Amino acid sequence: MAANISSPGPGVFRGDFCALAAMMQRSWADNPNQPLHYSEAFLRSAFDYPGSSFDLAPTVYGDAGLLGFVAGFPRHLRWDDRPVRLILNSFLTASTDVKGAGLGLKLWADLIERSRDGGYDGTINFCVEGDGMNRMMPGLSRLLKLNTQCIFSVEFLVRILRPVPPEPPPQVSESDIDLFMGLASALPSNLPLVRLWTRAEAEWQCRGRAGAITVSSRVGGRRGVLTGYLAQAASTPPVTVVLLEDLLWGDLEPAECNELLEKFLRAAATQGARTASCPILGYSSLDTLASARFRRSKRVLHTYLTLWNGLQPRPVTALYIDVF
Repeated sequence: MAANISSPGPGVFRGDFCALAAMMQRSWADNPNQPLHYSEAFLRSAFDYPGSSFDLAPTVYGDAGLLGFVAGFPRHLRWDDRPVRLILNSFLTASTDVKGAGLGLKLWADLIERSRDGGYDGTINFCVEGDGMNRMMPGLSRLLKLNTQCIFSVEFLVRILRPVPPEPPPQVSESDIDLFMGLASALPSNLPLVRLWTRAEAEWQCRGRAGAITVSSRVGGRRGVLTGYLAQAASTPPVTVVLLEDLLWGDLEPAECNELLEKFLRAAATQGARTASCPILGYSSLDTLASARFRRSKRVLHTYLTLWNGLQPRPVTALYIDVF
């Protein structure tokens, strides 16, 4: 029997993360393209990001509880030398009780409307190659009369990690945050889409988020930073993976880059990580990862950029933003 929806349209998320994690796990159980298990702790941590709000998490509840969900997270970026405020759309899910009823479209359209009303300049979606949402995105954009383009396709590098004895996670100092912000701001100026950081956002990225791992290197006057986070793979049995996010090699020499990467991978392995994964975004050299025996996976995400306020999306050859 189809579930009854308690309201005519999406409402505001009530903070019931345990129910959300369970609904997502059931809904995506048979999806071979779903790489991560989004736990209650992971989802709570995502909403700890500065500026996040349940107001940007359209949710549908029914008689039996949570039936549909999507969330948008604020990001400060530079698009073609212009500061923009975008919403990163993620976690779009419909309960198995209502799949195929068009609820996903209603949720996505509602989030777009909320983003417009909130003064944002557009949204970003990452869709898995071969997934239903990726097939539907062009049609959804036309239906809603949105200025949307697929601007970039993200491939991944992966590597198996050897087990090592547990150790405390590396401590992240205020100077590490300073270094992170400095190196991120020094990325090439010709990058068309570049993430900009506030201090609070950088602190969340480097040490505040669930499973955060940040390592730095200081050799003479040369500097470098790598960041990432731990998560659970959607596998049986569950496997801990580490996702590399910020590859800020700075001005380190090749051998020093190798040492910094090994320091990061060891820190992840001491926290239980057995696999490392890194998106290929084109903003930073991958030579160090190649020499460390990272290999391309089959996973591909397509990046859809929707803009309004007179801004125009277009394909790019590189970008610097988080992928999830």
